[in-house]
Amino acid sequence: MSTTYQSLFQLTPEGLQVFERVMTRQLSEEALDLSNRRYATPVEGTTAFTGGEFTTAKEMAVAICASFEKNSPQNFVGNIGLWAWLTFVLLDNLFPITNGARKILEYHRWYPSAPNHWQKAQRHLVRMPTLLYAAFGNDADHLICGKPRTGPDIREQLTSQQDMFSSNFQRVARVLYFSDENGTVKRGAGLTKGPGIPRRLAAVRKQLDVTWDMTDLTTERILELLPPEFDQYKTEAA
Repeated sequence: MSTTYQSLFQLTPEGLQVFERVMTRQLSEEALDLSNRRYATPVEGTTAFTGGEFTTAKEMAVAICASFEKNSPQNFVGNIGLWAWLTFVLLDNLFPITNGARKILEYHRWYPSAPNHWQKAQRHLVRMPTLLYAAFGNDADHLICGKPRTGPDIREQLTSQQDMFSSNFQRVARVLYFSDENGTVKRGAGLTKGPGIPRRLAAVRKQLDVTWDMTDLTTERILELLPPEFDQYKTEAA
């Protein structure tokens, strides 16, 4: 059942402690009462949010961004309480109950790490999709087209360095790996080994950065500079 909140909220320090104990199964989920101001307080300047059932991480991110209204989610990236509150509100999307039990995945998927710990922070299942959609819109489709509960390898590979937060780079990645026809990543784009996969694009980007300022290059020019191993994805993109 969907619940509508008057705004986005943030967990207090006490609320964060309870949240962590709930997620590590030391307390029941009922112990974190979101209506109790000891545990959660409104985020000023945000609007109503409904924690419904989202089919994709993009749908989830769109709804969250709408609640930020004129505020940029990037300005709240370090608000651990906010992202933890959203995680708890969206538990059924992120960690659905299966066979009577809720399986909680690794810590950094649900507890928002400090932004300066990038390798951990980029694994969060709510914050990262929201930041990606806020920054790139539909150009982030290849990273957020999966279910909210998944943290796909393509997202980890293509956001593993902060300088990958470039519109040019992500636009190229979308052209290569996203199928507009199917609304999913292309066949092969989810592999961890093989030519032209996202891991290889991340590596080639570093090589190109030595010679070129990627931010000054058009999508078409970057595609031209990629080695032949990426041709299979270019062909599908054409």
